[in-house]
Amino acid sequence: MNTNRQAATIVPSPKRTKRIVRASQRRAEILIATLFLVTAATSIFGEFFVLNPILNASDYLARVFPNKGAVELGSLLWSINNIGIVFIAVFAFRLLRKRNEALAVGYLACRIIEGTIMMLGIAATLLLIPLSQEFLKAGAPQSLWFLSLGDVLKHAKLLGLTQLSLPMLGLGGSLFTWMLFRFRLVPRFISVVGLIGYALVFFGSIAGWFDLLDVSPGGSGAVLALPVAAFEIILLPFWLLFRQAEGKASSLPGSQLLHPAVVNPTADLRRPLPWPPPGAECRTSDKVH
Repeated sequence: MNTNRQAATIVPSPKRTKRIVRASQRRAEILIATLFLVTAATSIFGEFFVLNPILNASDYLARVFPNKGAVELGSLLWSINNIGIVFIAVFAFRLLRKRNEALAVGYLACRIIEGTIMMLGIAATLLLIPLSQEFLKAGAPQSLWFLSLGDVLKHAKLLGLTQLSLPMLGLGGSLFTWMLFRFRLVPRFISVVGLIGYALVFFGSIAGWFDLLDVSPGGSGAVLALPVAAFEIILLPFWLLFRQAEGKASSLPGSQLLHPAVVNPTADLRRPLPWPPPGAECRTSDKVH
């Protein structure tokens, strides 16, 4: 006598795994946050507390050479900023290239160009030291020629540190924050603040080329940089420094499938996840006795 019996064989689901951020990724996040804070501190201190009191004085050429140590210190602080912003993009590139390599390369290129332009502004600042020395030697009869050349170097500094570098900051920052927003790498509030801020910096700096805004430090256009300042000094670095890695296992079977990047970092994050998860289905076999 033959009877058909339904025998269900349940395939055990894969072992639940914890989504733990890799140590190398965590180190990169800490380095990025630290560099954001260091670059902000060095540029603000070097510009407003070291260079501006000397270069904004009416008799700046008479002050630069006697205070060349302060000018060199301010230039060094700015150089730390210029090198630091490039390394921010270098460390971020390692994390972002898995999401969108083209945008990651674009962000890195913008940061390199920005840092190079700013170094040209620092070179113009350092050239004021020998000019000031010759100005003091020449005396009053030649002062007009020295003042004209000094004003040109000061304007070159302004171009390098603000008017030419700010568009690259706005463009590169927009690419960076768009990736943060698009792939939900940080809370949406943080990425939105950065995206708006960098867009304002980009368009504001272009307006500065046509004298519609004063984008010099302390000028009328400086208010447009406030969202970027909040993003780079407070929101992003402190979130990166103090965020906790997701280490709790999910209650669903096959928790590693909740995000394809956990299993395969190069996975296409736009593809829908399979349901039910592989390994959780039941197989039915017919046995004939």
